[in-house]
Amino acid sequence: MDTSILSERVFHREYVVPHPSGQGWVYAIVGTGLASLVRSRSEGDSLRNGEMRAAVPAGDSRTAEYVRELMSVVRTGGTRVFAVDPMTKSIARRAERNFVAWPEAASRFGSKEAPLLTNGPMACFAVER
Repeated sequence: MDTSILSERVFHREYVVPHPSGQGWVYAIVGTGLASLVRSRSEGDSLRNGEMRAAVPAGDSRTAEYVRELMSVVRTGGTRVFAVDPMTKSIARRAERNFVAWPEAASRFGSKEAPLLTNGPMACFAVER
């Protein structure tokens, strides 16, 4: 977080609230130059996805360039994932466009034998086709 835009204390006081489920926290994306990572979490014997988000105000070319570079790093360093049909266990032919697994997660979860990368109760992904 760029504390020259907003102090960490003010951010937590004004923009962070408990998640409605009672587990974890939810926060708003505010300000110029703010990109955030919501970490993935273990859920039983699977890995529940995290996400990257960013606020890019109209006309803010510096933040837009930063976010493009950040996403390039994520896509370059990440491993492609393939959707798995939960009923038939068949694996999609094409990789998902907006999902990647970080190499550490891909090595522990998501193999063909155990498609345990998940985005929801019925959304499983494998890292191998």
